Amino acid sequence: MELTAAERVLLHLHPFWNVHELGREGTQAGIAEGARLLRSHVPRTLKALQSEGLLDARDTRLRGRTRKVRVYALTEAGVRRARQILDEVDATSVEVDGRTTTLGEARRTLGLQALPALAAIDARGRLKPRVTDLERPTLLERGPDLAFLGRWLAGAAPVAVVYGSRGMGKTALGWTFAEGVPHSVWLELEPGADLETFAEGLARATGVHASDPDQSDSVAAAIGRISAGTTKLLVVDGYGDVEDPVVEALATFVRSARGKGKLLVLAEESTPAYCRFYSRADIDAGLVAEHHLRGLDLEGCRAMLGNPTIEEDALRRVFLLTKGCPLYLRAIREGDEATLRAHSRFTKAEIRLLLYSGGAGRVVGTSTSDSISPSA
Repeated sequence: MELTAAERVLLHLHPFWNVHELGREGTQAGIAEGARLLRSHVPRTLKALQSEGLLDARDTRLRGRTRKVRVYALTEAGVRRARQILDEVDATSVEVDGRTTTLGEARRTLGLQALPALAAIDARGRLKPRVTDLERPTLLERGPDLAFLGRWLAGAAPVAVVYGSRGMGKTALGWTFAEGVPHSVWLELEPGADLETFAEGLARATGVHASDPDQSDSVAAAIGRISAGTTKLLVVDGYGDVEDPVVEALATFVRSARGKGKLLVLAEESTPAYCRFYSRADIDAGLVAEHHLRGLDLEGCRAMLGNPTIEEDALRRVFLLTKGCPLYLRAIREGDEATLRAHSRFTKAEIRLLLYSGGAGRVVGTSTSDSISPSA
């Protein structure tokens, strides 16, 4: 899908429509980088968007700078137009590792913004994002969680399991931690993963092949060879309701873990008891360290919403409904109703209330008739 320069600018600015103070991303230099345009083309494009009433401009001082600079933000009409473009972009059909899906679904799963996602589609319609394009959600109030992982890495337990509900920030936490560990490897599991898929993922990520990918003992031995080799940290993300042989392979590894390498498993809080590959005895024996992620507190919610002037009643309402889940808070900040519908159990009325509350009355609907009122 080919986008005009104006459409690129609108998509670039859309994630920041509800931010209280725009940073460099709203300047001409930031827009040129984010929208992937030549710097010389940006002023002309911005002028045209302003003339259509889709952009506002103001002079402000960015943090750390003394001189004022001009920043650009979407108007209500600009937000509506950006969302129309985003809907069209997200409807694009793409292939991800042999599976055909929509770009919208794929990029939300991968944590990609629209423009990097479009740029990552090859000539055959396959989505192949670079690691540097994958978005790291902002880490807030995760100091104690990172400290837990640091102690585990320095300690004797070969395995750590971090639990968290969907959108609580397990992947962001694991990614941030792994980036500071030399020789770390990342493996992502799909829901309902079977042993063969698990073994294939291990081989792709580490180069270590199980002698028999259909046997749990063989896959456990492969994990052991990874642990005894140069890999210092193996992160398995997306663990949840997996097939029994995968559970057995990990359980076998726990019982026979040797070497200096560590295994970090990022697991859904809802992981069934029969998929938990270790016991209380393993924790007491120092073989497994267990940790549970909690939601952000009130101040963390305020920071994630990017709205420091939000009314206290509105903030508390958002906090109580979302339980401080970063995924939900980010969606509220960006006015992303689709993510709230797809990844939560909120009713339509609750979603509209959250968008209104989080925006402190500045939420923009997809059309005039859809604009949100306090009574929604």
